[in-house]
Amino acid sequence: MAAKDTVSVTLDHELVEYAKLQAGSLSAYVNEALAARVREDRRRRAILQAHRDRAHTGADHRLVERRMAHVAQQLAALDGEGVK
Repeated sequence: MAAKDTVSVTLDHELVEYAKLQAGSLSAYVNEALAARVREDRRRRAILQAHRDRAHTGADHRLVERRMAHVAQQLAALDGEGVK
C-alpha cells in the first residue's frame, strides 16, 4: 500500500457533501479523484508528445528553414521602412 500524507485543504461545502454521499469516505473520494486527474494528465501529455514527435519526424526541415528566412527578410524590410 502506498504511503499516505495528511494534508489540509479547503473545499466547497456542496462538493464535500456530495463526495461523502458517494464514497462514505471523503479521503477515499478525493484520493480517487486525484488519481483519475493524474492519469488523465499523463494521458494528455503522452498524446501531445506523440503529436509533437510525429510532426517533427514528418517535417520538411529545409522548407521550414526557407520560410523562416523569408519571414526574417520581410521583418528586416519592415524595419528598414521605419514601420512602428
